[in-house]
Amino acid sequence: MIFYSRYKRFRLENKISLEDIQRRTKIDVDSIKAMESGKFSEISPVYVRLFFKAYLKEIGVDLDEGMSELDNFLNQKKSNSKPKDRKEKEIVEDKNPKFVDIINTKKAINPNIVIGLVGFLILIVLSFLLNNSSDVSNIDKENELRLSQSLLDNLYVVRTEEVLSEENFAFPITIRFKSNNENYIKYSDKISAKEYFIFDEGNNNQSGSFSEIWNGDNRSFLIANTANFELVFFSEDSFRDFSDSIINDFPVRVDIASDPLSVSITKYIPKR
Repeated sequence: MIFYSRYKRFRLENKISLEDIQRRTKIDVDSIKAMESGKFSEISPVYVRLFFKAYLKEIGVDLDEGMSELDNFLNQKKSNSKPKDRKEKEIVEDKNPKFVDIINTKKAINPNIVIGLVGFLILIVLSFLLNNSSDVSNIDKENELRLSQSLLDNLYVVRTEEVLSEENFAFPITIRFKSNNENYIKYSDKISAKEYFIFDEGNNNQSGSFSEIWNGDNRSFLIANTANFELVFFSEDSFRDFSDSIINDFPVRVDIASDPLSVSITKYIPKR
């Protein structure tokens, strides 16, 4: 016989009424009936052990034995209820798959992964800021190095002009120029122009060496600094180094023409 049925029988045999127990313990009759029927879930978990202990005391049975039987019963009920709880949870998950996935995802997130992602984002932001800072720095440096025609006219005067004729070259001609110092070079024709900036070693975003293919149309170079500067022309069968011819402590303009093939070198000095 189940323990709660045995205690009910014991109470009836000893002619103890439910009202007597209710009057002495202040436990309502419905709760007493629930305990004698094994329906402990109808009583608040906060009071179930307290009520049952008072009930056992009033009917005059062993308290330790009775409470042990209650604990075993409640633990067994709790254990048996787990699969049901799991099944109910699965039903809820099926009804709300997106909500459950979100919950499970949050629970599965590893704090180390979160820290790693935050660190990665910080690195991206810092890289972006540093690149922007570098870009701004380069723009400032370019503006500092740039030698415009108006600046050339305002600050410098012509020192010497020299025209060198060449007869042995066949087009196309490769023009290679290289600066070993911080420099500004403007390479232009009648339609367009290219600017080259050579920064110092700590702020260099371009190589100091460049090449252009010349097919015979008139071109010009404006070189801000010809110290340690190399200027070489070569074609399939010919080679000419003009580096020594353009040496100057100040800007130099090199104009090249094809009819006849000539190289004009204009050297500038500061105005006094």
